[in-house]
Amino acid sequence: MHRSAYYAVGMVLLLVVCVSTAGAQEPVSRQELEAIKQEMQEMRALVGELKDVIKEQQGVISELKNEVHEKEQIAGAPEAHADGVGGTDDDDHSIEELIGSIKPRISATGDFVANLGDDSHMGHDMDRFDLRGVDITFNGEIDDKARAVFNLAYHEDDVSLEEAYLDVWSILPYKTDLRLGRFRANFGLLNTIHPHALTQVDYPAIYRVYLGHEGYIDEGAGLSGNFPSLWEHPFSWSLQVLNGERHEHGHDDGHDDDSDAYKRLKDFDDVVYVARLKHAFRPKENLGFDWGLSGLTGRFEDDADSPRYFLEGLDLTTTWLPFGHDDFRRLRWQTEAFFSQVDGGGVGENAWGYYSFLDYRFKPKWSTGVRYDYAQLPLERSDHLREYSAYLTYFYTPNNRIRLQLKNSQPNFGKDANEIMLQWTFTLGRHEHIEGEEH
Repeated sequence: MHRSAYYAVGMVLLLVVCVSTAGAQEPVSRQELEAIKQEMQEMRALVGELKDVIKEQQGVISELKNEVHEKEQIAGAPEAHADGVGGTDDDDHSIEELIGSIKPRISATGDFVANLGDDSHMGHDMDRFDLRGVDITFNGEIDDKARAVFNLAYHEDDVSLEEAYLDVWSILPYKTDLRLGRFRANFGLLNTIHPHALTQVDYPAIYRVYLGHEGYIDEGAGLSGNFPSLWEHPFSWSLQVLNGERHEHGHDDGHDDDSDAYKRLKDFDDVVYVARLKHAFRPKENLGFDWGLSGLTGRFEDDADSPRYFLEGLDLTTTWLPFGHDDFRRLRWQTEAFFSQVDGGGVGENAWGYYSFLDYRFKPKWSTGVRYDYAQLPLERSDHLREYSAYLTYFYTPNNRIRLQLKNSQPNFGKDANEIMLQWTFTLGRHEHIEGEEH
């Protein structure tokens, strides 16, 4: 390649000399000058192309040298170990390779809330700044068959392992997945969503009343999968068996009574069974309906005479993109209802509650909405709570978000309360809930 380049350059110089000599002997016509210029331009272009080819060949040679060097190192490693040298280094190298092959995605999310209110309602601390929680999540594929998730949570000067579970894909017939460990029970739309990833600052009242402020987190095992439907999207299902020991950072809502162990459904002391079925229906490209059914049952104590608790859930989410998928504007209407029954042990009571909200994304980084909540208290359905909320959210980026929420609470067992909440959520690293799984 180098010789070709030198040859081309030499031809150009020779041509220039010839032209100069000819010019000294006799005048050159305009047509001849134009022809000479054209030939020189073509020669320059050829030289440029040859230089590019030389660079490419040099790059290929460098890559080949690196490959040869790596193969020489690999071939030389067994010889070193055969002499009894470097056995410990080999073990360390294997551990490093194992850790490097996992490559977990790590994220840290902070949830800061400033709260201003005129009354202490349902256990909230008024007029204070609160780092409500910090979640550090490790999430990665172990291999092509499984992944692991670990979530460390900080809340009120307490650090705990909130979630730690293993997902194994298609381990059973019909592409059935398995989950083992400590995880959020797959009940309803929101129990699997962390508080910082909600559409509003707080969980709806039915979640706080029936499942607790932090949701239902427990240890156990679960199966999940899909089966075909008559429409485009399949049905999704899950079945979970849990120990019945709920995880709760803070205190439940107010209206507690120690004389009645079951009033607030604070704990299950026996095995809990959870089931969920959901489906997505898309009649149009810009219109979607997602609906689901949930069920949960367990006893409060490991005793056949203990009351058994049943909780059912029904949810529907309608999403409308008025100007299609290419436009940022989106209207979402989400409604969910819980129905509870407590039976046995001389106790029998039914209660229910629901919430409904409208969320409108009116600018690429702005959304607003309103939410209505109604919830009867378990075992005392005559006591109920109504809440009215309005909020405005600004997304600096998918990992940096601020929200203002106003809420009016009207419990019939206490006086009304008003709250102003300012939430700032920030994430280091990629966080899937904020980017794509917000509810």
